Amino acid sequence: MKQRIFYMTILCLTMGIFARGQELADTVRQQEIAIRDSANFVKASLMIAEQSHRYLQSAFGHAFLRMRCDEAGLDYCFSMESGDYEGFLDICTGHYPNRLVNIPTAEYMKVFDREGRIVTEYPIDIRVEEGQRLWQILDSVCLAGPSVHQDFFHYGCSQEIMRLTEWGLGGTIVYGENAKKLGDTMFILGREALPTNSWVRMLTAPFLTTEATDRKLTDFEKNTFPTFIPTLLSDARLVKPNGESRPVLKDTAPIVHEPKVRAAESSAPPIVVWFALVLAFTLAMSIGGIYAKGQTGKRMSKAADMFVFLIYNLILLAMLTMCWISPLSTTSGWNWNYLIYNPIPLLVWLYGCWRSLSHACWRRTYLFYACWLSLYMLVIFIVGDHFGIEQYLMTTTFVARCLFKVKEHRIKD
Repeated sequence: MKQRIFYMTILCLTMGIFARGQELADTVRQQEIAIRDSANFVKASLMIAEQSHRYLQSAFGHAFLRMRCDEAGLDYCFSMESGDYEGFLDICTGHYPNRLVNIPTAEYMKVFDREGRIVTEYPIDIRVEEGQRLWQILDSVCLAGPSVHQDFFHYGCSQEIMRLTEWGLGGTIVYGENAKKLGDTMFILGREALPTNSWVRMLTAPFLTTEATDRKLTDFEKNTFPTFIPTLLSDARLVKPNGESRPVLKDTAPIVHEPKVRAAESSAPPIVVWFALVLAFTLAMSIGGIYAKGQTGKRMSKAADMFVFLIYNLILLAMLTMCWISPLSTTSGWNWNYLIYNPIPLLVWLYGCWRSLSHACWRRTYLFYACWLSLYMLVIFIVGDHFGIEQYLMTTTFVARCLFKVKEHRIKD
């Protein structure tokens, strides 16, 4: 009898423990489902890193995505990063492969901390199923390997990130009035995105004065410059196929990630200062060469002339490489700089040296080219702001050189 009571007691306790365990398991399962169904299970943020003066590819800033799941302890950044390339030449020739990579956020933020760059985080208004789908899409693109060839002006990291974000959210991003307030051409946006003292302004000048940069951009194409993405998305809305509409970004203040040490501003003088010095040097040497009676002044004038001629041809070589040889030229169209930087002056100079043209012929040639450059600057100034101050100074230097060559050949004639 006692043995039977003992077994019955053990059986009751076992059944009670099992029932309690089942109840706890159901509670945990319900909590897990509630967490997964909550809006904060998967968090997505658009990250914008400020411009870098150290790297050409970061001159416009950088955009990437941050995906978080605090319950699972996951926190990764998805960023378009370059593959193996040799440097600036590969960028110009279009051999700049980009691939999406996932990097632990803590590790990736150390990169910007070392560079002294501020990163601003903008939380995205995302639902559970959208966050899971976006994460799956990002992982699949990472596994696919290099898929984008970046050219900075037609397609870059920011546009690819926005395309993937729109794909993951399962709708269409409709931009608002703030997008209309931004500049509507590549030239205007490009000039606004670059700092005024940046040498990158000169490297990008050939692209920013093309026919393509006069074309009106779509709102999506304005994402080319990461600097303007927060403005574009500030009043943008996500429109779903079922007609549902909501803001793309959460109505919360952006999170600013400050580096421990801010990057020092470039100590180099603005590029305008350098071209102003070149112009002053050219004028001084040319005047000295014309009016000096000794051989020293004439040699100085000759050196100044060759120096300016060398600058002209170096810029010409860069223009030919970046706008004719580079695949970027396939969509750049007509470039206004071709009217100034073209092989014709070099060919005329070589022909004149070969045929030993007279001083009168040289004088007329230089005078024609000086008038042509002056007329071109005047027309460009009237019809549109396609030149920066550094380009005006540079062109004025060439005009000054031509006029002093006219004076020189007149004296020799």
